[in-house]
Amino acid sequence: MKELLDKLKKLIHSLEKEKKSEFLICAMFLPDESNDKWHFILSAPWLNSGELESYKLISAKLQISLTESELLQIARIVILDPEDQVVKFLQTLETLRNGGYKELRPEELTEKFKFVIKRAYLLRSMPE
Repeated sequence: MKELLDKLKKLIHSLEKEKKSEFLICAMFLPDESNDKWHFILSAPWLNSGELESYKLISAKLQISLTESELLQIARIVILDPEDQVVKFLQTLETLRNGGYKELRPEELTEKFKFVIKRAYLLRSMPE
């Protein structure tokens, strides 16, 4: 898992340089009902959850950065708008810039989001 997280951190940093803007949130959630596949959760001012182009951009970057077996570990790309309550909640947990990540307590997330999360990592969390 560490190798996958390290590759995702590099991808995040690369996109931030390209867009000249930071992500607000980047996280990996492993929901209980996802057949052991991760959800890659992102929020940035330049991403729009309602536009296919945002998903295509992230997908293309993932395909360049990850091996086929790593790609198969990710079930879903989830883009959240900056005002989404999930983004606001994750921003309160900890500020994380490029270079680190933190494993989150799944029980806390499960209670907050009302679905079972087996594991979760926060790769980026920038305060408002």
